[in-house]
Amino acid sequence: MSETLENKGGQGSDTGKIVMIYVCVAVICAIIISCFMYLGRERDKLAVADTDKASERAVAMQLQLMKERVGIYDIVKLEKDFTAKNQNGEVVSLQSLRGKVWVFAQFYGSCPECNKVNFEILGDLYEKHKGNPNFRIVTMSIMKEDDGVASMKQMAEAQGVDSDGWWFLTADVDAVNEFCSENMKYVKFMENKDKSASGMQGAIFHDMGMAVFNADMIMKAKVDVFSPLNNKNTLLADLKTQQLDLEVKDALKSL
Repeated sequence: MSETLENKGGQGSDTGKIVMIYVCVAVICAIIISCFMYLGRERDKLAVADTDKASERAVAMQLQLMKERVGIYDIVKLEKDFTAKNQNGEVVSLQSLRGKVWVFAQFYGSCPECNKVNFEILGDLYEKHKGNPNFRIVTMSIMKEDDGVASMKQMAEAQGVDSDGWWFLTADVDAVNEFCSENMKYVKFMENKDKSASGMQGAIFHDMGMAVFNADMIMKAKVDVFSPLNNKNTLLADLKTQQLDLEVKDALKSL
């Protein structure tokens, strides 16, 4: 009987030891797993930090390269003239801008991309150079209007600008299309039939480039900020916006 009790006691002791061993192993495994998880998180943090630093270095290098190239390109010289009516109903010509620095863009009032992207950037440029008689923004309508002048006036009032610093122009849209494509290196605008392919949600597919002309009517840059934004590349969009600003400043400095 006593031997049986001793055997049972020994078995109980052995079972307890085994349980303790398993518990210790489980604790050690849990500690090891926790360590690996911690190290993994720290590694991911370092990887993100390294990626951010690499991105910052890449952007800084691109910005420096862009600054070095500002003002060195002559894209096209505008030799021919084009007349249109501004928001005041005045007949004005592009060649009358000779001697000034001006930024040109196509638009139409209901264009979501123009309102969301280009007008915001052009509005900032207008505020920066407001009151400078040697600077002007020129936006040309590409949509047929029953009363073009009234529409241009409404657009100018909505933007809070005056004709001394910003022309909203209206003219025959077919003539605008031909002139811009033949003389200003703009892609011809057309009905936007495939919005998913173009990325543009408005009724008209058109060139979103903003062109900087110097006092000699030479296009020094044509900057498209919409395309990188449409591709969710905000870094490139920021660089393009800075390029536009730098090209305008450089052209004004040359006066």
